[in-house]
Amino acid sequence: MVDAVNNNNNRNAVYTAAGAGVGLAAGAGYGAWLSKPLLKGDAPSDAFVKRYYDNDAKDTIAKAGEDAKKTLTESPTYKAAGDDVTKLTDIIKGNAEKYGLKAEVDADGKVTKELDKVIEEFVGKDAKADELKAKMEKTFAEVAEENATKGFKDSKKLSALAKEAEALAADANAETVKSFVTKHAEVLGAEADKIDDFVNGKTVDQIKELAKTASKPLTEKADELKGFIKDGKINLEGATEAVKKAAKDTKLWAGAKWAAGVGAALGIASYIGAKMTEGKEEA
Repeated sequence: MVDAVNNNNNRNAVYTAAGAGVGLAAGAGYGAWLSKPLLKGDAPSDAFVKRYYDNDAKDTIAKAGEDAKKTLTESPTYKAAGDDVTKLTDIIKGNAEKYGLKAEVDADGKVTKELDKVIEEFVGKDAKADELKAKMEKTFAEVAEENATKGFKDSKKLSALAKEAEALAADANAETVKSFVTKHAEVLGAEADKIDDFVNGKTVDQIKELAKTASKPLTEKADELKGFIKDGKINLEGATEAVKKAAKDTKLWAGAKWAAGVGAALGIASYIGAKMTEGKEEA
């Protein structure tokens, strides 16, 4: 009897796992084409715009680094420097900011470390030309990517900024505005320890305008995507890879959400069907 019960439990486990697997697979398939939040009415959905924006940002940032490295390595001055560490150091001195190097200062603006000292530490003592050149190329590209990144903010932050800016009442009080700016300081370009100075003297409309300007990149991406919409449908013919990837990612994301619920239900149905056709266990 015990063996019969164990066998039955084992069989139930197998049916449950198999049924769930079939159901989830089917759910994912159905979800891929039943849930497509690419459009919101006749405009691109927020999910589609965010993914397009993020894809485009990544490509642009990566290209900025590649272009910077190419600019450096193909520079006549860089080529002429060869393996002369002194000449390579002079190149760094003449383009310190592009290597992210600057004099260090304290909170009061007093210089605590001169630029020459910072550069000296960057180059290193008894530097070897090949190692220094590798460091120069890597750093030059990274700083270019960092600068490009400043032009792109996280799309979720931009969306939240735009949405909450719209919700700001025309007669919002000073504390409400300060709270809004504090929450979105990074995107608005406000220094965390200077929120009062940033807010002081600005009207609510001016704060809203700053938020609108900051979130403008998402609006521009939405406008670009509208070019691929016709008669309420998305047409990806001739679209860039960033657009195609955004469309694909958005569909898969939606399909996965849909499959999580519906797929589980289909899994249960598969299990019930299997149970109805199983043979009876002898006692």
